[in-house]
Amino acid sequence: MAIRADLGRRVELVSMDPRCGGISVGLYRRETSEGPVGVVHSYSNRAGTTERLAFIRNALGVLGGLEVVDGDPDGAVRLLCGAWHNAALKRLFLDCFRVDPDLPLEPRPLESNDTRSTQVTRLRSLGGGAYRVESTGGEEGEANRAEPIARALVRLVELERIDETCVAFRCGAAHDELMGLMLVRAQNLRAALREDELTASRGVLSAPSGQQ
Repeated sequence: MAIRADLGRRVELVSMDPRCGGISVGLYRRETSEGPVGVVHSYSNRAGTTERLAFIRNALGVLGGLEVVDGDPDGAVRLLCGAWHNAALKRLFLDCFRVDPDLPLEPRPLESNDTRSTQVTRLRSLGGGAYRVESTGGEEGEANRAEPIARALVRLVELERIDETCVAFRCGAAHDELMGLMLVRAQNLRAALREDELTASRGVLSAPSGQQ
């Protein structure tokens, strides 16, 4: 099978998808006259691959707020802001392989019980792509978690840091779906980075001709 040259630049690769016979699936960034788009592609012709790619594209939309580009033969997707938030989209893509395809897809809320304390963490949209991290509740003497979670979000999503608890997208647009997804992961940054590495590197990548 010939390698396609029109997919664009590869952003992330899952070398073995356990939910579809171990196929390799990549996310590619393609530049267009209307801005960058993402293409989900596999060189495998294994049965079920087309349906699996359609599920991943749908998950990108529901979990990350991307839209399908009208008329694109590859079903390319893009962010409504017209920008490309590379770190966030890489992690969104990896998260699409962790969700159960038999369960309904729903965007994550901007509020979560903190996994490392008894506090509740919320993201408050301030407009202009900015968010404030707020942590409330918790046991007496427990350090407030808002600041470390804000720092983790800066690293995970490559956001600008406005102050100790406020972060912002450089595009100036709100991305509630992406932020809701990243909120839980920011609560335990080290574990999130290890899980990303494991998901991306699971299995051994074979050449396209070797995939069934």
